[in-house]
Amino acid sequence: MKFPNFRLHETQAWVSAFFGVAAIICLMGLTYGVFRGFDKDMMAINFNPNSGLGKFRKVIVFGGAALTIGLGLTAGLMGFNSLGQKRNNKQGMSWIGLGLGALSVASAPILLFAWMELSQAIIRGG
Repeated sequence: MKFPNFRLHETQAWVSAFFGVAAIICLMGLTYGVFRGFDKDMMAINFNPNSGLGKFRKVIVFGGAALTIGLGLTAGLMGFNSLGQKRNNKQGMSWIGLGLGALSVASAPILLFAWMELSQAIIRGG
């Protein structure tokens, strides 16, 4: 398998769009992971830290936020680097990568802050 040539701006544009879509998919998963169990009346995210995936939910949310920000930064920087180059015939892919990367980098810290402020562990009597 031949490794792509990242000196070509068209390759950078395509990879930027790919990482941008991957960042948005991670952002959707992060949104689900953060707001699963959200109670509108209490304005709190309830989770059970002693059962199943609840043990790892905090780690999953923090790791998902880091992964989303990393993918978004990669997409945004590669899209910005290839944007406006004369030999780049895929300007739209550069814009897609730049836009999706910026959206995910801006949204992930907001979701992480929402998790840190609204999450409450359920206390069960044993």
